[in-house]
Amino acid sequence: MDRKDANSEFSLLYPEHRELPGKPDRWGMKAIEDLEIEQVAWTLSIDNRYQNAIKSILLELCSDIDTIDYRQEVLKDFLDCPAVFSGVKELLPALVKLHDYAEAHSTNGPLPEILGRLTELNTYVSCVCKLKQVLEEAGSGIHSRGLAGLRLELENLAEDETFQSLKDGLPELLAKLNTVPSITIGLNLNSELQPVEATLLAIHDKPFRDGTLFDRLLGKKYGQNPEHGIGPLHEVPNLMVEDIASRVVSIPTRADPMMVPLFRDLYDILRTMLTPIARELKQYSQVNTRLLIQLETEFAFYLGAIAFIKQMQAEGLPVCCPEAAPTEERVGSIQGLYNLILALRQIESGPGSAAGTIVLNDVDFGPSGRIFILTGPNQGGKTVYTQAIGLAQVLFQAGLYIPAQAARISPVDGIYTQFAALEKTEQGMGRLAEEALRLNEIFHSISKKSLVLLNESLSSTSPGESLYLARDIVQALKIFGVRAIYATHLHALAEDLDSFNADERGDSQVVSLVAGVALEGDKEDSLDDFAPCTYRIKPGPPRGLSYAKGIAVRYGISLEQLTEYWSEQH
Repeated sequence: MDRKDANSEFSLLYPEHRELPGKPDRWGMKAIEDLEIEQVAWTLSIDNRYQNAIKSILLELCSDIDTIDYRQEVLKDFLDCPAVFSGVKELLPALVKLHDYAEAHSTNGPLPEILGRLTELNTYVSCVCKLKQVLEEAGSGIHSRGLAGLRLELENLAEDETFQSLKDGLPELLAKLNTVPSITIGLNLNSELQPVEATLLAIHDKPFRDGTLFDRLLGKKYGQNPEHGIGPLHEVPNLMVEDIASRVVSIPTRADPMMVPLFRDLYDILRTMLTPIARELKQYSQVNTRLLIQLETEFAFYLGAIAFIKQMQAEGLPVCCPEAAPTEERVGSIQGLYNLILALRQIESGPGSAAGTIVLNDVDFGPSGRIFILTGPNQGGKTVYTQAIGLAQVLFQAGLYIPAQAARISPVDGIYTQFAALEKTEQGMGRLAEEALRLNEIFHSISKKSLVLLNESLSSTSPGESLYLARDIVQALKIFGVRAIYATHLHALAEDLDSFNADERGDSQVVSLVAGVALEGDKEDSLDDFAPCTYRIKPGPPRGLSYAKGIAVRYGISLEQLTEYWSEQH
């Protein structure tokens, strides 16, 4: 949704007169896939027709704090003013029609063009008046620059002479159109009673209705009530278009009347009759419906965001409006964060199931630590936590609420990921070589304002080689000064914190985080002290040995358990 000219038109997504920067490539090769942005866009879409537009807003990764604040203000107004939310929601179908009218290009000549333009203008006037009324009735309840500005735009538009003329003239134009609801046709038949000639006998201001069997049984004649026919001969059939991918299951439409020869002749007659309407429409040729057409998608963006907020709240999960911190601070302080994708999957399993299973965690990127080495057991929550951080950053920079209790975040200029996946490697390239290539591309793209998310990177080779390579990567992340998280099974990597932080290059400190810590006290050597994964992420030294012992006990493969089993068998 790039704006070619930020000063040329009003928007609810961008502040007035905001000069927008060009859109650089702000995403790593597979960051969109790793963070499942497609699923997020679908979740935020109240209809599939908006999914691509919302995805574009997310991928823009807006870094302008004023724009982020502008969107948050509009969203808050929608939440605080239910009447505005309801009014816009009710108006959206009319805006959809307006959009469709404006984009339609007639291929059947001037008649459909005249009728389409007349319908478009009528819908436009109706939408302007309705939306203006909704915003005016909200009064002092509107605080955002966006909705306040839109209200002023509509007030100025309603006072415009051309708009007033259009509003006053439309009823007469529509009345003229409605004077041709039906006609009488005379058919000449040959000796075999086949129609050989037709002529127009009369034009009526009321539609015909089929004569009923009851009418005929009572002896009522057609001549006694000219609005009733004896019986229908032909009707243009309805066609039903099934769209399985859409949430709108079917769309009614009409078959093309030009396919019927008789209707084609009538078309030429009616076109002549509508010529005066076409002449009057010319005076409104400069009327541009673009403002409302653009608002359709923007309204859908906010309506979808509110639906997401209400869905999470209904499940007992927190959402918050994050405070935007200056970009130069490079901070990301989040309390009670959870993974949106995981929450959605839990919700699918049944209402109310998410709050009891979703674990909240904190994040604290800042001067005391911007690079996290995250270790822990398999399925201990490392990947979920890493992805959750990226998703929160994307939602924040789109101007939306995030799945957390509270947050203060600086925008990033790019998000780069490398998540381990059992995917087919490029021909002639091993998995380690492919990982190395992607890491090379990441380091050639990032700045100190970037976010890097690494999940089990460099795990495709031996532990010794992986550790050697990973140390270089972490040291480079520190030098570059990025915000980063490295989720790994290389527990020894987190034991080198002093070595990493002794390097004076770069101001990003390296910190150790531990996933799923369930050991108590200092009894790490006791097998009884191991508990199931908690999925909580906390600062602390790596516990590789304890996890290994715990896993051995859980699955019955510790030496003590196996020895006891051997003794029982012998």
